[in-house]
Amino acid sequence: MRSINGDATAGEHVDDDDLNSPEAPPADLDVPPAPAKGRRRLRKILIRSLVAFVVLAALCLVGGTYYYDSVALPDDLRLNRATTIYYADGTTPLARIGEQNRTLVTIGQIPPHVQHAVVAAEDPSFYSNRGVDYGDAAGAAWNHVFGDGSQGAATISQQYARQWADLEGVTYSRKLRESVIALKLNDQYSKDQILALYLNIVYFGRGAYGIEAAAQAYFDKPVSDLTLAEGIVLAGLIKSPEGNDGKGSPFDPSVDATRAHERFDYIKQQMVALDYLTPADAEQKAVYPTRVLTAAQARARAATVYGGMDKPGGLIVHHVLGEVAALIDPATGKPVYEDTDRDGAKHFDRIRNDGLKVVTTIDPTMQQVAIREASRTAESNMDKQPANLQAALVAVEPGTGEVKAYYGGDSGNGNDYAGSYRDPVLGNGQDSCCGGHPAGATFNVYTMATGLIDGYSTDSHWNGESPQDFPASGRAIKNNNPVRNLGEGNLASPPCASGSAKWCTLDESAVLSLNVPFFALAEKAGPDKVIDTARAAGIGTMWATVNGTAQKVDLTTTTGRDVFPKYFGPEVALGQYPVTVLDQAGGMATFAARGAAARTHFLKEIWTDGRKTYAAPVRPVRIPGFTEAMAADLSAALQGVPQHYNLTPHDGRQVAGATGTWQLGPTSDTGHAWMVGYTASDPGHDAPGLAVAVWVGNKGPEQKIVDKDGHAIIGGSLPGQIWRDFLDGALTETNAPKATFPAKVGTGDKKIGTGVQP
Repeated sequence: MRSINGDATAGEHVDDDDLNSPEAPPADLDVPPAPAKGRRRLRKILIRSLVAFVVLAALCLVGGTYYYDSVALPDDLRLNRATTIYYADGTTPLARIGEQNRTLVTIGQIPPHVQHAVVAAEDPSFYSNRGVDYGDAAGAAWNHVFGDGSQGAATISQQYARQWADLEGVTYSRKLRESVIALKLNDQYSKDQILALYLNIVYFGRGAYGIEAAAQAYFDKPVSDLTLAEGIVLAGLIKSPEGNDGKGSPFDPSVDATRAHERFDYIKQQMVALDYLTPADAEQKAVYPTRVLTAAQARARAATVYGGMDKPGGLIVHHVLGEVAALIDPATGKPVYEDTDRDGAKHFDRIRNDGLKVVTTIDPTMQQVAIREASRTAESNMDKQPANLQAALVAVEPGTGEVKAYYGGDSGNGNDYAGSYRDPVLGNGQDSCCGGHPAGATFNVYTMATGLIDGYSTDSHWNGESPQDFPASGRAIKNNNPVRNLGEGNLASPPCASGSAKWCTLDESAVLSLNVPFFALAEKAGPDKVIDTARAAGIGTMWATVNGTAQKVDLTTTTGRDVFPKYFGPEVALGQYPVTVLDQAGGMATFAARGAAARTHFLKEIWTDGRKTYAAPVRPVRIPGFTEAMAADLSAALQGVPQHYNLTPHDGRQVAGATGTWQLGPTSDTGHAWMVGYTASDPGHDAPGLAVAVWVGNKGPEQKIVDKDGHAIIGGSLPGQIWRDFLDGALTETNAPKATFPAKVGTGDKKIGTGVQP
């Protein structure tokens, strides 16, 4: 024991435990002294805790700094955005492709009241926070430990970071990474830049990514024209753009009008609280819009504005994308837009998702006329025709090779009866189906041009009797394989002006579509030369039959000698081998341009981020040996064909053309019928003219083609009517100027071919 003054009694041991033992304090003391042993233990705990906290804080600082440094900002903040394909005017959209319907806009294109509505709805402290709202973050942590586990709202910077970096799930690691990216964004970019990035990436429902697409999807207008109220409606959608039931945003008035109006009022009040709106303006100007497109109306609008791959324009999209994918970078020698993955597979994602503006050569007015005249519309000659019939039509501008109208079928997802494309962007990069058809007597145009080059005049005389032997070519009656006239010219003794079927001029033979004289001309001039003329004029592909199988032959990289007689026989002069309607139109455009061939193409321009990065070159090349005088004589001869079939346009415009048919197998029935030709052109007076090719045949298995009245279809009937009516509509509706053909010159010294003078 010890005395009250703290002195120990004699012989008593005093240790620490005694000093720290709890004894009742003296009654005369107000505050008892703290037990010494308890104080020392508490002090140890505090010191150890402080050391642990310092060490942990240091470790967190080091780890946090390392983590902050290790999370890098994306080195490319570009967004996936749809590529839009336009008609030749560069403003009328034809189609849109890509994974996300997005059109980028600048912050200057977004009205301030729209910006403020989004900030009020999604991040009221946006302009003052550093990308992360620490108060909200602390509240989220508290809720996770003591509350319902929710993590709270994210700032605009965090939302952008989450979507750009594709961060998924509700985890703290995701939240931490999102926050780090948001902090770094705010260190490197201004608030306006971050808001622009956000408004271009955020989803608004209805397939609309970004504020511009949303403005179109909900209000059918560009973002720059949005009113205050419309901006508030769009801002309200961001919170739940699709809803939980797949029916659309609950804040879409066409889904839930009550909740949409409640959300609208909430954002309006927020804007007042943030001084973005005065109470008076909120009352008078922020009135819920009376017109918001329904989801169905938005889909209908998109289908109308952008066409769609299930429409005739879809085939144009395939052709133009094939041309875009084939563009070669002169610096590398590789395709400009081709990407290769780790497995070596080739992709063209940049074409779909880089927001390209692809301008085609297609004239919007002419295209509508082509669809009207060649498909089964009520105004078309195809209306109520037998179901097996299919028409195809292509129009090409002479001198430039621009395809101005293209109809190869009713859907871009179906067969292309007018041409052959290779589209690795939306297709598999393989040849499309069904574009090649035997040309029949329309191939006589190339044979006649070859004859002119060889010195024959269009007034030269030829034996037109049918059938005839051509022993040198293996064509003989005794082998049941003579050369015969087909179509309307399927006559033993055609009515030539001389009165003798054995003394027919070349131009008469063209008008009557007589095969025999042109076969004879090709035999004399050389079938390989006919192929050379055709390929120089624009026939880039013909199909040969090899071992019973059709084989596509590329004429752009070969010569007549390369393919004759290896793939093609003398029957090339008869139009036996399939060609495309597209190539035929290109060939006719060459003769309209007086022998100057321009590469036929669909792609006019490419724009990337507002800059023109490609323009199609126009470099016409003259058919070797074919002069303008010869072109004048050829056109003079071919003018008789439309006149013969009463196919002259109603405005009296001068036209030249050729008809052709091809028989169905060994029968005398018709399986294919053509009308090809062109109007007079005069580029020097802004009258380029137009070349048009029309084919009518079967959309399925081969069978004879007859019209709705049961009459056999020949080139001058149904195809000719479509050809004439298209020219009437396309040229008058575009106010195309008229031109006249040059006068016949009378070239060629050879006046007699196989003719027998009476």
